[in-house]
Amino acid sequence: MYRLARHATPVAAVAALGLALTGCSSGGGQSDAESSSSDWSIPTSDPTATIQVLSILSLDSDGMQDVVDAFEKDHPSITLEWETVPFSDLNSVVDSRVSQKNGSVDVYWADQPRIASLASRGYLEDLTGPFEASSETWDTTSKDASSYDGKLWAVPIATSSQLLFYNKDLLDAAGVEAPSADPAQRITWEQLSSDAAKVQKDGGAKWGFMFGQFDRYYQIQPLLMEMGGSTGVTGDDGLTGDVTSDAWVQALDWYKSIFDDGIAPRGEEEMQDEFIAGNTAYIEQGTWLIDSLADVPFNWGVAANPTFEGKDAVTPTGSWSLGMSPYSDQKEASAIFMDWMSSTDGGQYSVYRPSPELPATQEGRDTYFARDVFATEAGKDAKNIIDYELANTAVPRPSTIGYVEFEEVLNRAFADVRNGTDPKSALDNAATQLDSAWAVYK
Repeated sequence: MYRLARHATPVAAVAALGLALTGCSSGGGQSDAESSSSDWSIPTSDPTATIQVLSILSLDSDGMQDVVDAFEKDHPSITLEWETVPFSDLNSVVDSRVSQKNGSVDVYWADQPRIASLASRGYLEDLTGPFEASSETWDTTSKDASSYDGKLWAVPIATSSQLLFYNKDLLDAAGVEAPSADPAQRITWEQLSSDAAKVQKDGGAKWGFMFGQFDRYYQIQPLLMEMGGSTGVTGDDGLTGDVTSDAWVQALDWYKSIFDDGIAPRGEEEMQDEFIAGNTAYIEQGTWLIDSLADVPFNWGVAANPTFEGKDAVTPTGSWSLGMSPYSDQKEASAIFMDWMSSTDGGQYSVYRPSPELPATQEGRDTYFARDVFATEAGKDAKNIIDYELANTAVPRPSTIGYVEFEEVLNRAFADVRNGTDPKSALDNAATQLDSAWAVYK
């Protein structure tokens, strides 16, 4: 993500329906909500309207009230009615609301690798025409991740990259050299695990290393691809699994070793909090960690993402887009809001949010990097790394109408490996589960 909202208002009645974006579609073509060519455009003057927005971010705890206030100040005749649901409930709530075809939601948060599934089910308005001009401002990877079958189905409001953060005080105490911020001199995963063990032994670290998202495909994908594997999705239809290759097994052998050796925790630790508390030597985490490090009681630094020895680097990217229900009765007003969030002056979503996500436009990132945290030595290193990775090593998650099942199956496999299962056995089992889950689309 790709950050999950920790504070949200549950929608238990809808979540209880258990309606996932899986298994209910043949995977081919649109429903009767198909919008192959939009017959409307973004208006040049504001209508008077109320927009129903479904988000994973809350107004207060996630800082979205500032964003809403700024939009309504710029567009006083448009009111936003904001509803927050947990990330884990988003699929079922979207499925329930949009399938009712009653306009009960106008705009909703769409995780980019799920856009193909949402579009194939007829749950998204075709935005190709209305957003033709705006789309020129977005990064190519973000635009591609918001598209499916040659059409634009959502507008990106953020992107992401990963950094290797380290606690310099713990490294110094162990006599371990800090990893390089130069992408041409990036540390290897093999060296990192060795150094992390030494900082645990000699530097007083509780944990040597953590992934911010241990069991999520988003953060494990680079390991698999750096070792020479594919994304795990092949075939012209994007519904053929490729998750049992030698490269995947070898990558997960290393992944398993950091838990077997006690470098990383098997339990459900709050990974980011453990680093902020000064208990962890290294953490691989998204750019969102930077704002939380302003007042930590230790010296910190950032390095380029590791890769395996002799292998090319791969880094994760992708984040959130905004989709529009094809049954919305406020499409023009909704488009004004979506354009403001994603494109106006580089995208206002990141300008007004107190702890912004990385913008999906260069203009937006210029504003993002102008903040004080990026004037520090570590902040300057972070900016240079982010710019380099986005331009050279970033690889999005695969686009497939079966992504929901793909991620769920693989996340379980990664958790099994973390808890001691042999990687080959875990991946063989995942392949069987994936074939079964995807059979409904074929």
